[in-house]
Amino acid sequence: MKNVLLCLACICLCSTPASAQDKSGGDPAKPDEVQGKNVAIRWFGQSFFQIVTTQGTRIVIDPHAIEQYPRNMVQADLVLVSHPHLDHSTLTPITNRDKAKILYGVKVEGRQQLPNPINEKFRDVQISSVACFHDNESGMQRGRNTAFVLEFDGLRVCHLGDLGHQLSDRQLRAIGAIDVLMVPIGGIYTLNGAGAIEVVKQIKPTRLILPMHYGTRVYEDLVDATEFIQGLTNVDKQFKTNEVDIDPASKPPAEPRVMLLGWEKKRE
Repeated sequence: MKNVLLCLACICLCSTPASAQDKSGGDPAKPDEVQGKNVAIRWFGQSFFQIVTTQGTRIVIDPHAIEQYPRNMVQADLVLVSHPHLDHSTLTPITNRDKAKILYGVKVEGRQQLPNPINEKFRDVQISSVACFHDNESGMQRGRNTAFVLEFDGLRVCHLGDLGHQLSDRQLRAIGAIDVLMVPIGGIYTLNGAGAIEVVKQIKPTRLILPMHYGTRVYEDLVDATEFIQGLTNVDKQFKTNEVDIDPASKPPAEPRVMLLGWEKKRE
């Protein structure tokens, strides 16, 4: 299945309009999207997140259009794609995609996948990439993957994409200290629950752990969150909302919170 997705994604990447690479970053956020002193993080199922910084910059990571999840449409100033599979690289949910800056962590040349190193500033966000793999066989099964590290508002956020292995010392040094970690836990194509726990222990995030890419009641292609959360005492289940706000000025908790979010827009 993933090989088919890869082939289709390559076509999508090649057909992305040049305007999608506009370095202007798109239109500024509307006033009601700016969260004041808080950073807003929203999950739309699988590995699809939108982050809104206190300055109003909208960051979208690994967008998809999986039919089991609501077709939530979002706006973005910056889009990050960890690898070229359709469940991580579909731009149709982004309403202003022609104006957004899009950065791909993996570039495709024919049948070959190569890391696309990123280390740059966009508005108030510093972005860096860490090359890794979609499996534990150096990409021989499912190809390359990218971990993204974002710095803004005094926070460091890491999205691990479809990571499929434990991290090397070099990769850990490149990732560095992390406040918020988005980690795949659903197995089959990525880390399973037990493997994800080991990666969390490697990275040691200080504030928040957001599991992603796992099976839910509407999407059963992956293993659910049970294996990952069993034995943990700091799990916060917030299925009635897909959003969590973080006050960057607040003191980190004694231990990071593991939050399971819903995948629909926040209910008023």
